[in-house]
Amino acid sequence: MNHWKKLCIPLAAAVAIAAFAGCGSVKGGQSSVPASGLGESSQAESQPASSAQSELISSVPVVTPNEPSESQPGPVIDIETDSPEFNALFKKNPIDKQYIAESNKAFSNVEMVDLSNKYAGIWEKEVTSAYGKVTKLATGDALSKIKAEQTAWVNGKTEALKKISDDAYAAGGTMAQVNAASATMDYYRSRAAQIYRQLYSFDQNYTYAFK
Repeated sequence: MNHWKKLCIPLAAAVAIAAFAGCGSVKGGQSSVPASGLGESSQAESQPASSAQSELISSVPVVTPNEPSESQPGPVIDIETDSPEFNALFKKNPIDKQYIAESNKAFSNVEMVDLSNKYAGIWEKEVTSAYGKVTKLATGDALSKIKAEQTAWVNGKTEALKKISDDAYAAGGTMAQVNAASATMDYYRSRAAQIYRQLYSFDQNYTYAFK
């Protein structure tokens, strides 16, 4: 019995020493990583995320509306042809004079769009009128050329008007509809000027359909 006690005492002591050493090892493992080290590690991991977020935000472009500098239709565009005499005569046409007078009274977008649409229709009628007059006066190759040009213009009109509208709305801004209507008016006006230039070669005293 005493023999077992003698054996148990060293064994118990060994177990106690091992347990104490194990506890010391655990404490040592915990204390080997300071609290400040954990903070630095967490901060180091969060820093790249914050930096990446800043880069993402800075990479987003600031979009500003692309609006024209003019708030209402300005003077009509100049018409330039191979005849200075015709150019000077066309500048005096009664349609532009009336358009400019009315445009000075148009302030809202709706008023400007309506005005451009109105004069687009007027110039479209001038195209028809001038073409009818010049085809009665021209002959031979000159007549064939005039007819071929008009046919090409008529065939390409739908696509040309669509491009005018698409370009105006692609530019964006609050004036997109105004710009589209104004450009459409210029489209018909430019074509009318071309035909009146042809008519001028046969009749320098031509008149407009506009009253």
